[in-house]
Amino acid sequence: MKKTPKEWALIEKIRYRVQRQNSHTVVPLGDDAFVFKNFPGFSVICQDMMVEDIHFKLDYFSAYDLGAKALAVNLSDIAAMGARPHFAQVSLAKTEKINESWLDEFYMGMSHMADEYGCQIVGGDLAASPHSLVIDVSVHGSCEHPFTRQGVLSGDLLLSSGPLGLSYTGLRALRDRLEGYEDAKKRHLRPQPRLDLVDSLVAKKNKVHALMDCSDGLINDALLLCPPTCGLHIFAENLPLHEDTAKMALKLGIPAHEFALWGGEDYELLMAISPDDYDSFGGWHLLGQFTDTPGVFLTHADGKEEIKEFKGWRHF
Repeated sequence: MKKTPKEWALIEKIRYRVQRQNSHTVVPLGDDAFVFKNFPGFSVICQDMMVEDIHFKLDYFSAYDLGAKALAVNLSDIAAMGARPHFAQVSLAKTEKINESWLDEFYMGMSHMADEYGCQIVGGDLAASPHSLVIDVSVHGSCEHPFTRQGVLSGDLLLSSGPLGLSYTGLRALRDRLEGYEDAKKRHLRPQPRLDLVDSLVAKKNKVHALMDCSDGLINDALLLCPPTCGLHIFAENLPLHEDTAKMALKLGIPAHEFALWGGEDYELLMAISPDDYDSFGGWHLLGQFTDTPGVFLTHADGKEEIKEFKGWRHF
């Protein structure tokens, strides 16, 4: 038939790019809905939206990197639940400047990220947007033992799975068009969800009091872990900082710990455990300790200061 809607052709190209074989698939991508056989255990669903000029800028994000990151931020939530990802649905509201070549690169980046972690893109929607590109991704996974943000006890230690502040370092370098800072730029453009830690965490599930991913900065996220009756002491000298962050902090004349406290988008995992179990988590970084005194304090070798002013990202 001549002059069929252009959208149909685009969707067919997307389907060709992303469709995979899966033993749990009953009705594949291309019908009114995707149908699959349930996985053992509990079902896990998460969703994140990214909006142009709020979460990203196209002048330094390639289509490939943006596709990979849009899925990675959801896979990070799956990891924080102690789950495994299976299927993703992706909706785009695109502007006129987004052409077919850009879309193919976007779905290529997303498909490669999905393949790396055993996830399959199984549907979504495609629409027009008058001003900004909007990306909305949801992921379906499963787990036997879901970890949550609740469960912190006074005296628990706060640990991180990796360096903090590196993504914000990369954002500053990209935004200011600075040479170097390659590790930081990579962390911001294409973060890696810590799904590699899920099996070991599940094996020690009785030792994990609370778990979440660090997407909005250490202070903002740690406050979500902290019970109303508790406080938190963060050890400034212990904060895991990459050399790119130390270099950027020196260049800008800002204390390097500020990047870790407020930066965001590192997508490392934050975990609360009993001090008695600290030796069971080699490779994790000790960030601080929850106390029975309310308030958030930054502890230095020569004293402590209370953090009273919020400096992190706010949507509204």
